[in-house]
Amino acid sequence: MTTVDPTAQQFHPMNEQPKDNGATPRSVDWNNPRVAAILDAAAKCFARKGFSATTLAEIGKELGLRKSIVHYYFASKAALIHEVQSYTYQKYLDRVKEAIQAAGSSGDPAHVAMRALWAAVGEGDVGLNIEVWSASRNDEELRRRAQALQEEKRKVIEDGLRALLGPSGANNVPLRPLSTLVMSVLNGLAVSEYVEGHDAQVQKSYEMFLALLAAGGKQPSTLSTSSPGGSPQQAAAGNPS
Repeated sequence: MTTVDPTAQQFHPMNEQPKDNGATPRSVDWNNPRVAAILDAAAKCFARKGFSATTLAEIGKELGLRKSIVHYYFASKAALIHEVQSYTYQKYLDRVKEAIQAAGSSGDPAHVAMRALWAAVGEGDVGLNIEVWSASRNDEELRRRAQALQEEKRKVIEDGLRALLGPSGANNVPLRPLSTLVMSVLNGLAVSEYVEGHDAQVQKSYEMFLALLAAGGKQPSTLSTSSPGGSPQQAAAGNPS
């Protein structure tokens, strides 16, 4: 007699229409404990061995499950990769949003919020992010999801920047390019720490970056951008300081 997994009965991807919530479309139910466990295990395997070298059987083995159970929820490894990307990134954004909300009751919510971004990056998996960045070059769906998730992250960062710079600074600073700069710094520092370890002194670097942001907020003109089409060299020439 065949034993039916009771957890599996609660949800089957083939019986569920894909949900499109804008930035993080889901084809499976993240609230299903079995699905969440598979996604977490897959993220670890992908970060450890890469997308190409990881099989569904290895992901199942990570949880003590048969490959058929993993395949029951995910039609292919590509579908699993897409879902892992959205799932892990949404967990990251949730941590950042919770930290920013908690910062609202502190004495220095702006800096707490910006530090929360870095803390969330540290809790994430840089190896998995590197895999996503690499694979998205040849995977249009992965790239589309990455773009949508980046936009979500940018909005969260813009909220933090408004608090950090204050009303006067935020009104005089182009927040979108500045938030892109912050994201680039966060990603770059995370990769540096991943490659170099403690020698990179990324924590000190990020604290220095926050200090520069705060100083720029007091003097908004220092954070202004050049006219459209202007090169970084032209901008530097126009501001010899």
